Amino acid sequence: MQADDFRISIIITSYNKRDYLVEAVESVIGQTLPPHEIIVADDGSTDGSRDTIRDYMRRYPDLVKGIFQQENVGIPRNRNAALRTVSGNYVSILDGDDTFTPDKLERQVDALRAAPDARVVYSNFRRVEADGRTEVGLRYSGPQPQGAILADVAKLNFGILRTMVADYEAVKAVGFMDERYTKCDGLLLSIQLASRCRFAYVDAPLINKRRHPGSDSVSNTTLESLHDNFGIFHDIQPLLAALDNRTIADINNRWKKRLTKLLNKL
Repeated sequence: MQADDFRISIIITSYNKRDYLVEAVESVIGQTLPPHEIIVADDGSTDGSRDTIRDYMRRYPDLVKGIFQQENVGIPRNRNAALRTVSGNYVSILDGDDTFTPDKLERQVDALRAAPDARVVYSNFRRVEADGRTEVGLRYSGPQPQGAILADVAKLNFGILRTMVADYEAVKAVGFMDERYTKCDGLLLSIQLASRCRFAYVDAPLINKRRHPGSDSVSNTTLESLHDNFGIFHDIQPLLAALDNRTIADINNRWKKRLTKLLNKL
């Protein structure tokens, strides 16, 4: 595929994060490889975010679309509402308090073109403080696997959804986000895609993930995490059947340790 064949739809989800949302949208508008469309899905905000989204829709009528939930429906349901409206052939999801680096899409499309058998590409990402500039650290300390990466992702490799650009038909084929898992939907989707698709990887931080008291990862409760982790652990078992027994045992042991740790925190 040539660069022009990648029509990437960007989904930005947000709830009461108006100031951060502006930075998120601007980081997508300013990409060196322009996106096909930007779909901003607001989850019932009451802080003026809707007016901000409508302003972008007026300023960029051929680029920005808005989806407005009448009440707070939760992250996966809000994401799914946006996913169902995608008109591009690739899709990327951005939280409304995070930002893309300027060359994110260009570098990931280059990686997909270099690996024509891959249908998904991911990258490293940078954790930053609430100011969006002070670096806390990187998600990965070294290069990550490419190709058939189901075993690696299933070993509780959180955060891949934050950076990925994925073939839209592949995302659609697995049923979009699982709305039963309100906090860990991205992990399950990543595992499902890895069971079907080959992945490419860009060894650079292409997302700035903001850390602040109201972020979803900080606000997760132990009970919510336990519910999602237990359900996903059960659901992925059929997907692991293609792996060898030793790898399956290793994956399951990691999950059991995580579940035990969460149980002990209750």
